[in-house]
Amino acid sequence: MHGLSDFVFTRMLNEDPVLKTIAILGTLPSPTDNSLVQPAILLIEKTHFAIQTTDSDITQRISDLISTGSNDIYNWWNAILSPGKSNDPDLKMTVIYPATEAHIAKYSHQTRKMITETAEVYRTAVLPWIESQPKSRIQWVENILSGLKEQENVLFRDNDPNTGFIILPDSKWDKRTLSSLYLLAISQRSDVRSLRDLRPEHLPMLKNIRDKVLAMVPEKFPGVASDEIRMFVHYHPSYYHFHVHITYVTAHVPGSTVGQSHLLDTIIDNIENIDREYYSKASLRFALGVNHPIYEIITKSQIAN
Repeated sequence: MHGLSDFVFTRMLNEDPVLKTIAILGTLPSPTDNSLVQPAILLIEKTHFAIQTTDSDITQRISDLISTGSNDIYNWWNAILSPGKSNDPDLKMTVIYPATEAHIAKYSHQTRKMITETAEVYRTAVLPWIESQPKSRIQWVENILSGLKEQENVLFRDNDPNTGFIILPDSKWDKRTLSSLYLLAISQRSDVRSLRDLRPEHLPMLKNIRDKVLAMVPEKFPGVASDEIRMFVHYHPSYYHFHVHITYVTAHVPGSTVGQSHLLDTIIDNIENIDREYYSKASLRFALGVNHPIYEIITKSQIAN
């Protein structure tokens, strides 16, 4: 895919005024056959302001001011910017093409509700659904781990098959603003899909990730101290290959709230000091979109019981 000139708008899937993001559904022709048109999802995010200097002064890009009011010493305007430089883009964009129905459901607006998954419901209903998912859904992860794709983005690699992992920027980070730092640590192991799979034998992997992240990030990103790093795991994750989210401590990122994120240190402590089988026994309560297949699986199991 070479550009968006042939993108045809279908509808807006979602928008977030806090995160300044929108998700748009449209279509694009196949790069090899223009007669074949397939769904595409365009994710657009307004980027953070670059550090202001005399060479990158945003006030010099204001082409129009539209007054919205004034009071005493205060004046309010909406502003229109002229085109910027390539090193100071206004938008960050991700294109998913071809997009499946699962992608469309994921990025569509949906009501979120708190729901409880017991260990029994996980074993009897949720786990079979996870195991039924085609491996092609996480092929992109295998491409990175095997060195086929995105190697220019890999910041750290530990190839140990049991405790190793790679670190790369999350696609939602602009790769320049340290206060919104967002990285991913992806495990080399394919047998750990989520929190539910974690056992005492995985503690060396979890501690290896924690310790090396705390050492690597301050070295790679001067200005970020080890006690300004937050590491957490989503449940349910967006894909079932174990990974850890790494952010600046005050960064506002999707899924970092109570009801979806579990701090890595807490996970380690629960297994090491509370119960060796903690995550195979615990009832986990989390926020989930009502269109998510697991929401339906759990609610049906609760009704049946």
